[in-house]
This record gives sequence, C-alpha cells and structure tokens, in this order.
Amino acid sequence: MSLSIPRRPRVTTSPQSLGAKLRDRAWLGLQAERYVTLVAFALMIAVFWAMRPESFGTWVNFRSVLDQAAIIVLLSVGLTVVLAVGEFDLSFPFTIGLASAAGALMMTRYGLGPVVAVVVGLGTGVLAGIVVGAATSLQRASSFIVTLAFGFVWKGTADAVTGSQTIADGISNSFVAITDTKIWNISLAVFVAAGFSLIAAAMLRYTVFGRYLQSVGSNPEAARLAGLGLTRIRIAAYAFLGLGAATAALIITSRQAQYTPGIGEGLFLQPYVAAFFGMSVLATRRFNVFGTVIGALFIGALETGLIMVQAEAWVGRVVQGGVLAVIVLAARRARGR
Repeated sequence: MSLSIPRRPRVTTSPQSLGAKLRDRAWLGLQAERYVTLVAFALMIAVFWAMRPESFGTWVNFRSVLDQAAIIVLLSVGLTVVLAVGEFDLSFPFTIGLASAAGALMMTRYGLGPVVAVVVGLGTGVLAGIVVGAATSLQRASSFIVTLAFGFVWKGTADAVTGSQTIADGISNSFVAITDTKIWNISLAVFVAAGFSLIAAAMLRYTVFGRYLQSVGSNPEAARLAGLGLTRIRIAAYAFLGLGAATAALIITSRQAQYTPGIGEGLFLQPYVAAFFGMSVLATRRFNVFGTVIGALFIGALETGLIMVQAEAWVGRVVQGGVLAVIVLAARRARGR
C-alpha cells in the first residue's frame, strides 16, 4: 500500500500583477525621494522650535533667517547656473574679496561715491567670472584646477591693492546705509537676493539661452553638434556667478562698514550644500533655482537654530558636510539606476 502525498498547488503570478507591483514600488520610492528633504527640513524646524519656542518660532527670528540666507542665496543661485552648464567653480569666495576690495577702495582711496563703488564692485565680479570662464572653456582644462588657481590670483590681487589691511576709514555712510534699509521691516538684502533668484529662474526656465545652458550641461557633445557656442555659454554662466559673488561682497562690506582680508573665504561650503540640496527637492535630479533657494533657507535655519541652542561651531560644518555627501551619493545612485 503506497501513500501519496498531495502536492501543494503552484502559485503563479501573472506578468500583469508583477508589473503592477513593480510600478507601485517605483511610485512609492519616487514619492519618498521627492519629499524626504522637505520632511527633513520641517523636522529640523520642529526640533529647534521645540527646544527654543520663545525665540526660534518668532517673526523676528524668521526675518533674521531670511537676512542671513540672503548671502547664501546670491552665491548658491549663481553657482547653480555654473553647475547647470556642467562646470564647477572654486574661485568665487576669492571673487568676493576682490569685489569688496575694489568697491571699498573707490570710496576710501579715490574719494568717489557709493554709486561708483557699487558699479566698480559689480563690474569687478563680472570681469573675474568672465576671465575664469574663458580660461576654463577655451583651454578645456579641469574647472577644479583652473578655478582654484584663479582663486589664489584674486586673493593675491586683493591683498596687493589693500596691503592685506582692513579698510574702514572713508567708507561712505550712504554705502553703509544700504543694508540698513528695510522694506516691510525686512532687510533690503533679502529683496536683492529674491530679485537675483527670480532673474536666474526666469532665465533657466523661459529663455532660449537658459535652454542652451542646460543642453550644454546635460550633453555638451550634442550641443556642439547642434551648433551651440559652448565657450560663450560657459563664459556667460561664470559671469553670472561673478555678478552674484560681487553683489554678496558689497552687501557684506556694507554690513561690516569695512573691507577685511579674507572676507569671503568662509563662504565655500554653504553654496554647494544649497545647490546640491536643490537637486533633491521634489526629486528633480537637476540643478534648479527653486530647490537651491530652499537649500539656502535650510542652511540659514540650521545655523540660526544651532546658535540658539548654543551648539559648538563644528556641529554646523559636520551637518552641512554630511548633507552634501548624502545628497551627492544619492544623486549618483539615482543616475546609475
């Protein structure tokens, strides 16, 4: 007598149901990637608010965050345009010092007014961007090496014309009053940064030149074959960053009422964090002005919150560096899928 063991019925999955499951999983993954940075931003604000409810969650602090983020917005939005064209820049912190020195000397050494100082400062930043962009584009050398080299050139030039000395005597009171001006009790610097951001966003999104910029960044060989002037486009991107750096330089100089050696050398990490943060906002996976501004506000809120909870200075640098590393690695993995 033999015993027969009944077989377990085979469960089969239809290709249609398997495809639906894969689509659902991909959709859930996309939603998580799209909102993770915004959720992290909201959680950070909630933590600081809970720790310092009497100071962090106030209108006064909100204005302070906006004012502090204005410099980062100017730099990171300009940097976003350079990154969108597929290049990097390590010289812009030194461009800040050069433009600040140029503007300050117009008033202190040559006795000219604040209008001339502003024009010369802005022109110096744009010219520095054009030179760096031309050197990078025409020779097609590594943008890391070329921009770093010119950064030291700009630093040396600023030290030479100022004697590596702080310049305060002779700074126009009208120039200092620029950053004291408020509209609706909000610093003028915030409106300048907002206007700069709107110009950059409109340029990238709605103009033919903006589409050219992104085409060169996404596929330079195809852009070249299509007849686009790659050199001209890259130089224009660097000039735009130079304009942002010079604007930031003049705002900082006005706030301090003086030029100081190394005035922009501590402003390297934050703009890169903000620009790469912007790639992860809503999972765009590309450099965009809206995301960059959100990233700059993230940095402003983080630094303000850390000051309020009396955290050590190194905590902010560790957090910003960690955020940059995570976002870059996540973007690289996303491109590899």
